[in-house]
Amino acid sequence: MQAVTFNQYELEKEAIRIAKEAEAEFLNHNMDVYEYLHQTCEGHEWSIYTYKAIQLCAECDTSEGEEQLDDVDFRPASFADHACKLAYATLFNACVLAFDNLEGNLC
Repeated sequence: MQAVTFNQYELEKEAIRIAKEAEAEFLNHNMDVYEYLHQTCEGHEWSIYTYKAIQLCAECDTSEGEEQLDDVDFRPASFADHACKLAYATLFNACVLAFDNLEGNLC
């Protein structure tokens, strides 16, 4: 099993990949971009596997994700729950930023 390398660069690279997919889904199927980002980030391996979520939280800037969880008054049921939700929020925010920065953005 190959170890996953987590760092801010890898997070941003993955966010750009997902943002480009969201743009393609919008152009080809008129799918709501933010709904696509939400669904993709919610089911992403970094958000659903506790081990990967903890790694992401330890190695990447999670400040925007933490703000998002505070804004919705999130109360985790466990450490694992908190790590997974924080990883989701961090990835989602990175994807929104990446989408907003795509050249030729339609939204």
